[in-house]
Amino acid sequence: MKSIIKTHSRLFKLAQGFTLLEVLVALSICAMAGIAAMQVAGEHINHLSTLEQQTYASWVAENRLVEIVAKGDDWSGKNGERGQEEIAGHAWYWQQKIIATTAGSSFVKVTVEVYSDEELKNSLYELSTYVNKGGK
Repeated sequence: MKSIIKTHSRLFKLAQGFTLLEVLVALSICAMAGIAAMQVAGEHINHLSTLEQQTYASWVAENRLVEIVAKGDDWSGKNGERGQEEIAGHAWYWQQKIIATTAGSSFVKVTVEVYSDEELKNSLYELSTYVNKGGK
């Protein structure tokens, strides 16, 4: 019985616990890991918002180019033409640019640039296609 008590007292002496300094170091390491995780989560949320805006802007540009192609020979677009389209409860503003491909050719390059503001300062997306403008 004395040997069991002696062994037990030796184990008790070995298992004294952590010092206050060790506990504080461990807590500071956990706190820094938590802060880093929160920063990564915040950046991820910001990235998702940007991706959502670019997706909607791409839909606006695609819609505009489909309208142009669908009009065919009846399309008489002008360089710098502007418009607005509402998608997902938000107003998106677009501007088209028309560039002649070669002299004497009836093909033109049409680029639609989509903005999030009416002043056309914050460009989100740009899409181009080639259209036969009035030539047969």
